Amino acid sequence: MRVPLKLMLDLGRYMRRKRRAGEKYFPLVLMLEPLHACNLACIGCGRIVEYKDTIRDQMPLEEALGAAEEAGAPIVSICGGEPLMYKHIVPLTQGLLERQRHVQICTNAILLERFIRHVAPSPYLSFNVHIDGMRETHDRVVDRNGVFDTCVRMIKLLKEKGYRVQTNSTIFRETGAEEIEELVKMLGALGVDGMLLTPGYHYQVLTNDDIYLKREEMPLKFKRVRKLAEDYKIINTPIYLDYLVGERDLLCSPWTTVTRNPQGWKGPAT
Repeated sequence: MRVPLKLMLDLGRYMRRKRRAGEKYFPLVLMLEPLHACNLACIGCGRIVEYKDTIRDQMPLEEALGAAEEAGAPIVSICGGEPLMYKHIVPLTQGLLERQRHVQICTNAILLERFIRHVAPSPYLSFNVHIDGMRETHDRVVDRNGVFDTCVRMIKLLKEKGYRVQTNSTIFRETGAEEIEELVKMLGALGVDGMLLTPGYHYQVLTNDDIYLKREEMPLKFKRVRKLAEDYKIINTPIYLDYLVGERDLLCSPWTTVTRNPQGWKGPAT
């Protein structure tokens, strides 16, 4: 796993400070979800159903910045929903950068060009672009034509302007190992700074079970991913890759990362 030097140094200082203070448990990452709304309706995402009663809610700016202060984590992952739809996304990002938090914006790239007119590159800022396969697969998964091309165009633009760019790819049952390799090689050629590839896990509120990988189907595809990680910037941890190829068992602990959304703090599942 490749970590930027500045982030690695800041994490080290933060952890030493916490340990000297005698704190046994402390967050490294805050998942900040200022809204649940999105401008896509991806076939594998259940948020539209899960949050249908609060889908239009947005966190006040002061509350979002206050959550970052309260958590104290050095890394803030701004997600959602589509965070670039959040009406305060520019002042939120600028406020976190001024506080020297390492900000990761998880986005489908549709609104990126507008956002970067207001927020310059920073060693504390990175983008995590959602791209679930090559053109046909990705546009089918997000249920809109042309989104794959937008992702590729925006990755190129971000890299040209000096931003740090990572990608996040969900692998579904229909995605072949050959397509995964094609995607990784394409993203490598675009110069992305890291790629995260994970299996599509079943969303309890959805009924389309046939699109998700079953556990016994993961090893074939992720053995290819682990091999590709030798030559490409794949940022899955070695332990997680061992699990995905069936060589290690891990306990499921969803929502153990500190998470704040418009309804408040989200606790770990039990």
